Amino acid sequence: MEFAINKLKDDEVVLIKKIKSLKDGKPKWKCSEELNEIRSAIKLLERYNEMTSQQMEDEDEYLMELFEQSPPKAKA
Repeated sequence: MEFAINKLKDDEVVLIKKIKSLKDGKPKWKCSEELNEIRSAIKLLERYNEMTSQQMEDEDEYLMELFEQSPPKAKA
């Protein structure tokens, strides 16, 4: 899991440099959205990487309850 986290952190640095070089506008905002997604993925992976097996089981139970109470709705 460490390799994936490090790879995403490298991608984060590359995107930051790209954003700094762009002028304001749609391309810059698109890169900014991608940067936010990468940062969210890094946080999730780091959290997952630090979880114990008991915490993973608790998380699974929580997610099952959450989806049973409000199932995702498909868009056609």
